[in-house]
Formats: sequence, structure tokens, C-alpha cells
Amino acid sequence: MALRLRKDVQKASYYVWFLGAQEAKGLRGSKVLLPAIPKLLDRARIQEPLKVTLQISHKGLKIIQGSTKHFIPHGAITCSMQTDDIVACVLLLYNPATKCPLHVHAYRCDSEATAIALNDQLQILINRPDNQKRFNELESR
Repeated sequence: MALRLRKDVQKASYYVWFLGAQEAKGLRGSKVLLPAIPKLLDRARIQEPLKVTLQISHKGLKIIQGSTKHFIPHGAITCSMQTDDIVACVLLLYNPATKCPLHVHAYRCDSEATAIALNDQLQILINRPDNQKRFNELESR
């Protein structure tokens, strides 16, 4: 099983605009992501979004901006969706300042095709059986 997981996601890098993050109202689903996308787009119109590199591998998602790197393990990405050239996802990350463990992150890609490829790779990580089992357990609490 471990060997298969190492090959299910090919390492890839995406140069994207980080539209922002906000607290999520749920663990997963379009009802969590769809309301957040317009708000993050509006915020990006006011303040220029950051350019970041997203590296996806079998281990998870690495967000790189300049010399700053943040690693998100695959089990902390609960859902994602793609709309046009935008990919949004819910990340299970505890923020001590807000005491909120769930955040929506949105990224704008250079094309719809790139956004589809990014979302497809995120979906492979999200749909791993061990992650789905964990998310179902969290939702049932």
C-alpha cells in the first residue's frame, strides 16, 4: 500500500496567485468553498495577491513564497474545487490567533487547464481512503 501511495501523485509545481484565506464554516463541500471564492476575489482586487509556488507531491502541498515555505500534509487538505482558473481548498490548520482549525485558501492559475491539473492532483490526495475515513470521523463528531 505504501508503495502505491508514493506513485499516486507525481511531483508538480504550479506558479499561482494566492488570492487569500479565510475561516471555513465546514470541513468540506461546495457549500463551504463557493461563498468564500467571491470574497477572496474582491479582496484580491483591493490588495494585489501574492505570487506563490505550490509544489504537490505524495506527501502533501508545499506553499513557497520567496524564502518562506509552508508544508501542508496530505491529510490536512479536506476538499478542493476548481472554477475557471481558480482553485479553492479547505485546509485543516489550527491558527492560534483565531482558534479556528479550518481555512479556505484560493489560488488563481494562469489558465483553466492549469487549474484543472492542480485540482486533479489535490483530489488524488483528498480521496485517499485513509483521509476519507478520517474526514468522515471528524464530520460525525
